[in-house]
Amino acid sequence: MVPVLAIAVVTVLVASVAIALFLRSYVAQEIRTEARMHDPQTHTVDYAIPNGVDPVVFKQGLAHAGFASVIERVGNEECLRVECVETERSRVRSVIAAAHASAFDGSDLKLDHVVFEDER
Repeated sequence: MVPVLAIAVVTVLVASVAIALFLRSYVAQEIRTEARMHDPQTHTVDYAIPNGVDPVVFKQGLAHAGFASVIERVGNEECLRVECVETERSRVRSVIAAAHASAFDGSDLKLDHVVFEDER
């Protein structure tokens, strides 16, 4: 009985350490991404998230397309800041427009035209 209990305790400890290390590396990666997004040398575009829409839908679509992004507030708007060079703006626009999103009331959201904050 004692060896089984010892194995269980060791397994729980190893799993706890592994989870802690994974979370630490994930948070460190997010900190590096946010720092890069706020660097004046990095070209970014800001897209204002429509009210009532979960911004993670757009963030996931952009991640699958290979674009790094962070969610933050710009002025009074919740925005998605996307890292892209000037020539990729149209591709980012099409990825955001193609993202399937639902409003909080469950209705489908149709984006007519994606406009970045610097274009307003």
